[in-house]
Amino acid sequence: MKKKTTFGLLGLAAAGAAGAAGGWNAIGNYLYNRTMIPQVRDPDEEDANPVQTAGREWARKREGFQEVTIQAMDGLILWAAMVPGREGCHRWALCMHGYHDTYESMGAIARHYNDMGWHVLLPDQRGHGQSEGDYVGWGYDERLDIVGWVNWIVRKDPDAEILLHGVSMGAASVLLATGGALPRQVKAAISDCSYTSIEAEMRHMMAAIKEELPTRLPIPSGLMFSRLRKTALRRARFDIRDAAPVEAVANSKTPTLFIHGVDDNFVPASMMGTLYQAARCPKSFLWMPGAGHAASVGANEALYWTAVSTFLQDYLPDE
Repeated sequence: MKKKTTFGLLGLAAAGAAGAAGGWNAIGNYLYNRTMIPQVRDPDEEDANPVQTAGREWARKREGFQEVTIQAMDGLILWAAMVPGREGCHRWALCMHGYHDTYESMGAIARHYNDMGWHVLLPDQRGHGQSEGDYVGWGYDERLDIVGWVNWIVRKDPDAEILLHGVSMGAASVLLATGGALPRQVKAAISDCSYTSIEAEMRHMMAAIKEELPTRLPIPSGLMFSRLRKTALRRARFDIRDAAPVEAVANSKTPTLFIHGVDDNFVPASMMGTLYQAARCPKSFLWMPGAGHAASVGANEALYWTAVSTFLQDYLPDE
């Protein structure tokens, strides 16, 4: 009788452990699907301001645009819109959009550079728009995609002078790219509302995501991130902790302008201060008053572009 009882207890413990493991796996998969599976932007979603709405409409029309594709290092086919600039101009702006959007969201920024006569390249980030991919790399895989696009520009125009300009996850992708080797044609970078690391950003996001979980148990944000990380290692085969722009900027030599909206609640504004302090490259910054997440360019166009122009005078002066 005692032997049966012992085996029974062991069986219950094993079943309980299996159930707990299954529950954690379910939470990990939920978090992965919620944060790392690409989603199509709601076509009825409004932009933050009229400036960005007009920019999106300009990009959507694609008047005079050309379509470009490259193959990423992992074999994915990536798509971009290329807007030719003034004949004889060698200035290029490579504009990288953010999470769950497309090249269209960079319309207001791209249009400004194109009006200056620059050539503009507007990629759809992997897993977004017309580019292939089944997960969001949060800048880690995307940093290598930027290198691919830069190499495409250089092959087309060996005398190119390239500016990298990213917003939100696009900004994180840009910063991660500057942390590695880049062709000499890359002259400067602009990071508009990047996060310091995806771990820090995910921990910030987890407070809201907790309300969506199919469990009433109080789960610490750190434990939720741990489950997401393990699931990403299994499903996407990379460590999301490596998506850390704050580490990349410490190795960057690319002159960088950091921009962040003071009222940004999605990527906390304090993250820009951390990035700026960590950066070892030539650098400048702009705090944009009254701007929420990814809305700085439309919150005050004059201030935004004055800061950009002033910064670029040292690295891409007016022709």
